[in-house]
Amino acid sequence: MSTIVPITASFLLISVPIYASQHPRRMPMNRKTLRFLEQVSRFGSMRKAAENLNISSSALNRQILALEEEVGMPLFERLPRKLRLTAAGEVLVAHAQAVERDYRSTMGRIAALKGMERGTIRLSTMGGLIYGPLLALACEFIRQHSRMLVRVEIQPSPEAIAARVMSGESDIGLGYNILPNPGLRILQTIDVEIGAVVSPDHSLTHKSALRLSDCIQYPIVTGTDTMAIRSVMDHAFASAELPLQPTVETDSIEVIKQFAMSGSAITFLNPFDISAEMERGALMWLPLVERYFPIPSLRLVVRSKGVLETAAARLAENIKSQMSAYSG
Repeated sequence: MSTIVPITASFLLISVPIYASQHPRRMPMNRKTLRFLEQVSRFGSMRKAAENLNISSSALNRQILALEEEVGMPLFERLPRKLRLTAAGEVLVAHAQAVERDYRSTMGRIAALKGMERGTIRLSTMGGLIYGPLLALACEFIRQHSRMLVRVEIQPSPEAIAARVMSGESDIGLGYNILPNPGLRILQTIDVEIGAVVSPDHSLTHKSALRLSDCIQYPIVTGTDTMAIRSVMDHAFASAELPLQPTVETDSIEVIKQFAMSGSAITFLNPFDISAEMERGALMWLPLVERYFPIPSLRLVVRSKGVLETAAARLAENIKSQMSAYSG
């Protein structure tokens, strides 16, 4: 008996490392690799995702292959021109987005405990809105919260804004005609009427009852087909059975306003878009007698699930107050 025990013990000591070398312990999923996965799914390309992440395509590919090996299933369909998520990939991307939301929320709470709000607030909006009162609000906010990073992301459509907020990629969304959705909580809605926008010394300012037909005598600056305001204008002029023959087309709301301020052209926007210019007397907004233009709804939205961190909630409240003041 006395000779068997040490032999058994020595066998056990030898056998454990041999077993471990045959079955190496896999590294668990972490936030970094999950972020890699989310970026590849967003771009649909290993090369574009790698450029955005500032790493090599080969290194990113190794991370994705390791993740697929860990899951035991392919996460992407390798199509000729793009990568498309498989069902397993979609499940894991949803998990990755949830992990990122939880991480930001946790770090925000820790920062609040330290008494120094640090972190990132992501705001998705439309190009025209950032040049209005939203810019002044953002500037005032960063003066009060200098440790916070406010990331303003310009989206091409209300659907894109809604998608970013519902996925947790953006904390706050502000845009026209964002449709109600169970995944969104609407904090504020105001209706904004579209009218003619002119320089203060324009002859149209003397019209007591302005009609759309009065406006076509003057050069018109419009957005390109990629901008929502262009489709709105096309619809309005078609409804009035009037030709829309713009003198200037641009994909920049700021350029549109510059042409209007110079007096060389008129355009059509809502007062919220030009509130800063109206305040300093650079532009005037003139209501139209007819109702050819639809009245868009400006909505402020957040995710229906979860709670905004303190700083993000404060920014949302500031925007809400500005919208209420405009509505009043």
